[in-house]
This record gives sequence, structure tokens and C-alpha cells, in this order.
Amino acid sequence: MSLVTNQLSTATVSYSPTFIIGLMSTGRLISVVALSPPPVVQGSLASRSLPCSRLSGSKVGRSAFVVIYSELGASRLPRDKIGVMATQPIQSDVFRLDLLFRSDTLPLLRRFLEMWPDLQHLVELRVVQVRAIVDANVVQGELRWRLGSRENPHARSGLEEAIDAGVLVLIAPNFLKLEIAKYLAAIADQTGATLSGAEREWELFQAKLHFYQPWSQVADGSVADPKDLPYKHASDELSWPVYTRDADLQKMGAPVVWVCIDTTCRDHARSMSVTLGFTVGYTYTVTIGVEAFRAAVRGIKSLFDGFRRQPAWLHLAIAGALAAVVIHPRSRAKLFQVWNSACVTANQVKGPMFEGFLVLMQQVAAAQSDAVKTHRQIQAVLPVAQKATAIVHARRICVVSAGPVPIEEIVRRMRNEGYVSRAQDPEVYLRRVLLKSGQFSEVSPRMFELRA
Repeated sequence: MSLVTNQLSTATVSYSPTFIIGLMSTGRLISVVALSPPPVVQGSLASRSLPCSRLSGSKVGRSAFVVIYSELGASRLPRDKIGVMATQPIQSDVFRLDLLFRSDTLPLLRRFLEMWPDLQHLVELRVVQVRAIVDANVVQGELRWRLGSRENPHARSGLEEAIDAGVLVLIAPNFLKLEIAKYLAAIADQTGATLSGAEREWELFQAKLHFYQPWSQVADGSVADPKDLPYKHASDELSWPVYTRDADLQKMGAPVVWVCIDTTCRDHARSMSVTLGFTVGYTYTVTIGVEAFRAAVRGIKSLFDGFRRQPAWLHLAIAGALAAVVIHPRSRAKLFQVWNSACVTANQVKGPMFEGFLVLMQQVAAAQSDAVKTHRQIQAVLPVAQKATAIVHARRICVVSAGPVPIEEIVRRMRNEGYVSRAQDPEVYLRRVLLKSGQFSEVSPRMFELRA
């Protein structure tokens, strides 16, 4: 194993060519990924402690993998915040793709693929995104774990990692803030934490939630617990299930997700990050390799055309010089020496590179298998989705958006979610529906958001 490790390390670091994932659009480089042996930088992501992660044994380093997404929002970050995904030579028994493509990279990979219609199906068909109304008991469980059970203050639960990866999107009625504030002192007392510490953790976690104010205030059936009405109304108006441990919500007729899907969503995010990351890298490496070959052919052709345009005496002089190099014994011996050296080097590299390729393929196959398995597990526990109206789709889109959304973007996302409009002009029809509902504000021409 140690021999294979040394060979794999050599093959993936010393002999690996520059690996670029890029795209030219209006003359700007959208993304760059470099796999080459640069100077070692301390403090890589590999050295950070991760909750519920697969880190075990010695730390795993990797060749440098620098990702710059100038079109995906990273260009607004300071230089020291641009992600350095790996910075050390390989030190473990196996080069691990799951430490190169962490679950945190999944949102960036999704946005990158969504820019391309030909590749967008990879996201739509293979990546699960669960959207649900989160009940207070789930949030209280998260806070109790953070305050009472977590040993590493930087560790993340499976719930938080799934949210950060975008696989789990949680929406809460504004009533949740009041309910958590009511019980926060009791939670702090039960976990042995201070009230200020509990408030800090709640502030950090609620930043990861999307809040929605239900319009309905009237009970439309039997009410097992009046405090559950805001969650039931939010579920009705957004047509999403409630992620809960409370049996009362099901008695009230709300679709619920009973099974704890935190770790399953987390594992799905990890496996899909590896699968999509490798797919993107392989696709664009091949693309750039083909373009480089075409450029080389064009360069050789231009050199040949330029040579043909030279005078005849220069042709004869160059031919004579080449003949002298080939005929002279010392020159011929030097050429043979260079050729033999190149053959030996190629034979030395071929074996390790092939072994390294097999190791990577095994990891990719395992990630794909995990992605399919977790996809099925998640789909099995979700309630059957109900057909949603245009106003419901618009609520969904606006509640998870950071700000006002253009009407054409709302229509585009509705189509992606499967909504089919029969209107001759869907944008005009939707604008009329949104204004008539009274639930949306047109903050500027054709820009909409939900009313507070």
C-alpha cells in the first residue's frame, strides 16, 4: 500500500498538468481550477474539524485546487476569502475526492451547471432539494445539541450541513421567533449554557432559515394545538410539508415529514458534490484539451505556411542544417539519448497514473452509488407533492429569495418547477395575479417581493 501511495502521490502531484475549468464569456474568465504543485499554504480546509464528517485518522492533504468564481458571486469576496480547497501534498493512504469536493461546494457547482442548458439536467435529475416548513421542536433539538452535546464549537450538525449545501431548505413562520424566544431560557438551563450563549446560537441558526408570514389566521378544521396553526397555514399556502416530530400537525391535516432526514440529506450533499465536481472537471478538461489540440494544429499549419513563403535558398539552408544534425555521430547520439530518456520517463509515469486513475474511479463510483441510494431514501419519506397554482409558485420563489425578484425570473423558475401557463403572455398574466392577490409588492417596475 505504501508503494501505491507514493506512486499515486507522484502521479497526481508531480506529473499532473494544469487543470483548468473555465469559460470565456464577454472576454472574462468565469472559473479557474488549477491542479499543479504550488507552494504549500498553511491553514487549508483539510485541517478544519468537521461535524458528522468522514475525517478520520491522519489529515489528508491534496495538491492545490484553487477555485475562482468571478461570475458566481465570489468576485465580491476579499482575496483572502477565495476558497483554497487544498494546499498540501498527499499524506494519507488514499487520495480522497470527498475532501476535495466538500458538501459546501455543491451550491457553487449547481449555480455553475445551471448556467448551461446542456448540463442543467445533471442538477435537475440527480440533486435532491427538500423544501419544508420547519417546526419548533426541530429547531429546539438543534439548539440543545449545539449548547449541550457539541464538543467542538466549530462542528456542524447534519441538519446545518444539509442546509449549507442547499439540499435542505427550511422555511418557518414568523411565529417561530416568538416560540423560541419563549423557551430559550429553559433550553439554556437544561443544557448548562448561559442565556447569552443560547441567544447567540439561535441568532446564528435563524440566519439559515427563510421566514414567511402566513396570510390565513382562521382554523379550517380541528385544532389539536393552537400553537401549530402558523405552521399548518404556512404549509397550506406554500404547499410544502412540515418537518416535525409533533403528531398534532398530522391530526390537523398537514402533510408531514416524520423521519429524521438530516444525515441522509447531508450524505446526499457529500456524494453529489463529489459526483458533480468530478463530472465538471472531467468535462471541461476534455473540452480544453480538444481546444488546445486544435490550437496546436493551427499553429503548426501557420508555421508550415510561413516556411513555404520563404525563399528557396533558405529552404536549402535549413534542410542542410537538419541533415548535418542527423548525420553527425554526436548529434545523433544525443537525439537517441533524449528519446530513450523520454521513453523511460513515460514508462515510469504510466503505471502510477493508471493506478491513481483506478483509485479515483472507485471513489466516483462509490459516490454515485451513495447519491442514488440517498436520493431514493429521501424521496421515500416525502409526502406526495400536490399540484400548485401560479400564486403558490410565486410565494415559494419569493420566500427563498434574498430580495425582489424580476417577473421574468419568477416565470422561468415556475417553468423549471413544472408549472405550465396557458396564458398568451405568462409574464403579463402573472403580474396581474400578483397585484390582485395583495400579498406581493412591486417595489420597482416588474420587481416583486412578498409583503412583510
